[in-house]
Amino acid sequence: MIHSGGEPAVVTVGEAMVVLYPHDHAPLATADTFDSDVGGAELNVATTVARLGVRSSWISRLGADGFGDRILATASRAGVDTSAVERDPSRPTGIYVKETTVGDAGARTRMHYYRRESAASALAPEDLRAPEAVRLLRGASAVHTTGITAALSPTAAAAAAGLRGLLRPGATFSVDLNYRPQLWRDRDAEPLRALIAQADLLFTGRDEAEEFFGHGDPWRLLEEHPRLHTVVVKDDALRASAYTRTGTETHVPCLRVDVVEPVGAGDAFAAGYLGALARGLDGVAPLRLGHALASLALISRGDRPDTVPSPEECDRIAQVADDEWARWIVAPQGGGAAGAPPWLQERTGSAGPI
Repeated sequence: MIHSGGEPAVVTVGEAMVVLYPHDHAPLATADTFDSDVGGAELNVATTVARLGVRSSWISRLGADGFGDRILATASRAGVDTSAVERDPSRPTGIYVKETTVGDAGARTRMHYYRRESAASALAPEDLRAPEAVRLLRGASAVHTTGITAALSPTAAAAAAGLRGLLRPGATFSVDLNYRPQLWRDRDAEPLRALIAQADLLFTGRDEAEEFFGHGDPWRLLEEHPRLHTVVVKDDALRASAYTRTGTETHVPCLRVDVVEPVGAGDAFAAGYLGALARGLDGVAPLRLGHALASLALISRGDRPDTVPSPEECDRIAQVADDEWARWIVAPQGGGAAGAPPWLQERTGSAGPI
């Protein structure tokens, strides 16, 4: 359980960027008009956690430019504490371009990153020792980062390596593996291994665990990483499972989703899981809320869910019977019964949606 006190319950550490994407799924070679948004794994988690009603903060670096202003405004609107975000007058805010094509096989997205020499890539240990960062990290009940942070640069890797020592006793250190081979090309991934060695809670996809660790066995991961308490394994569109050092395992099948955009589901899942822990929920509830938020990200055009469940809907997600959970379908135009969220489809023979 993550206990909320006077300080933010969840603090995330990592980059954010502005994202551009061609209007109407046009290919980059012919696109004349681009829409834009903001994204980045740790910012995605922080904003989604905050929208769930859990106190959250985000620690990072941004350029002293308009893109940086936009990211700060987005975080603030979501209710995220950005007091420990440093502005860099000599480095730009990073951007990435998202190219989505739609064919017979569905939507396919390619990401093009322009983050080299960005302000976030210069994240360093001294940024985490600034007074505001120290206050937030020492007061947090959970701190979350991803493998992307360790991959940004040698200084960012050093900052990630020292995170554990900045937390108060009893705080949960959460890491999403987010293994991106292209970020580690021609480089030793030891900083990522060192980051995972500090974690209490690890999120990973089965496929990426097999690629990075050489296997996807959660019990072996717990054995190989003595500090880990919980490993959450996501099996693509099938299910997610939590395995603990005490020997328990919990499995929850994914919801059926009419996918609009395939990017951002992993960050939303982590936010839902951490948000459930912050509310004192356990058992199947963290996995279910993770699935629900991931599904809402998948029906959104951007990298973050357009909507999040209300507290009452979160309770319903946690308490619904397994057979009813299995009948839920998340879609942009839900068409559910009266009083149901607009993203939940009506189900034949159901006792009623959320």
